Formats: sequence, C-alpha cells, structure tokens
Amino acid sequence: METSKSLLNVICGLFLLTILLAFMPSEAQGHHHGHGKDRGGRRVRPAVKVVAFSRTKRVIVRPRVVRTVRVLPTGCRTFVHNRNNYYAHNGLYYGLRNNAYVVMPAPFGIRINILPVGYRNVRWGNANYYYHRGAYYNRVESTNEYEVIEPKVGMVVPELPEDDVEEVQINDQTYYEYDNYLYKQIPTKSGLQYEVVGTLEDK
Repeated sequence: METSKSLLNVICGLFLLTILLAFMPSEAQGHHHGHGKDRGGRRVRPAVKVVAFSRTKRVIVRPRVVRTVRVLPTGCRTFVHNRNNYYAHNGLYYGLRNNAYVVMPAPFGIRINILPVGYRNVRWGNANYYYHRGAYYNRVESTNEYEVIEPKVGMVVPELPEDDVEEVQINDQTYYEYDNYLYKQIPTKSGLQYEVVGTLEDK
C-alpha cells in the first residue's frame, strides 16, 4: 500500500513539473529572444517586425518634388523588369509617364552589375548592404550582381534623396516618406541621419 502511494506521488510530481515547464517563460528555459549568437558564436540581430502606419492619419507638411526630363541623360541603361521599361544613369532611375521621363525609386528586384558612384555601406545585423539615393542593394554571390531590395526596419542611412521625399506628421511625430517607407531623423556621431521605422498602409 505504501509503495502504491509513493508511486502515485512520484507520478503526480512529474505531471506538475511538466505543466510548470510548459508555461514557464522561454528565457527561464534557456531560450533567449532578441540578440543571440549564430553557430560561429557571433552576435546576430533578430528579425524586426515591419511596423505599419496608417496612411489616413498622416498630415503632409512638405509635399514631394517629382522631377521629370524630356530627354534621358547620355549613357542611360535600359532595364526590362516585370514587363516594364526602366532607365538608369548614375544611380538615378527613370520611368516613362505621359511622354516624359520621371525620376522614380529603384524597382525592387532589379539587378545591376556595378554599384553607383558615391554609394554608402550600410550594416544591418551581420550583413553588409549598399545604399545610394534611396536604393538599397544586396550583393548576389552566385552572379556577382547587386539587387535592389526593400529596406529593413532599423537601417540607418546618412541622407535621403532630394526628389520624391515627403515630410509628414503622424500623431504629432515627424517622419519622411520615400517609396512608401517612413524614416525618422536621429542624431548620431556622424550627425543627423535617417532610420527606417516602418511602412505606410491604407488602413
């Protein structure tokens, strides 16, 4: 009889321990969220959730300036991307609108062979990216090309393009919108720079 009671107590104790471990915070079990380490022991930056801001709540403080030209600069390169023609010269991208060429953000996914003159290195996590006039490039190792990618929340860049940037306010906070992404001006050791904080959505 005593043996049966002891066995029952052990089973109950194991059951309670299983329940406690199931509801225990992951940090207490040895799993850490946030900055961790990869297999090489290096610190890695966690994935950052994209923050969406409501487009309907923005107040335009300074409207964007859209630049157009009738004739493309000499030496423009033509790209066909998603069945559309784009034209690039020295890091500027153009699209044809109403018989004029409009300076526009670089299309995501387009690839180039050589980075534009004056590009900046942007470090995010353990990866190195390249930035020029609002465009972010990632090196494609297999083809030795540079692909235009969407910016990642938390990236900091030294300046924004002169064209197509709109200064807005959302909940009394000032942001700068470019290509549907919002930037916040922040002080750094190198002076005022711009940090990607989220995107605009129609909600």
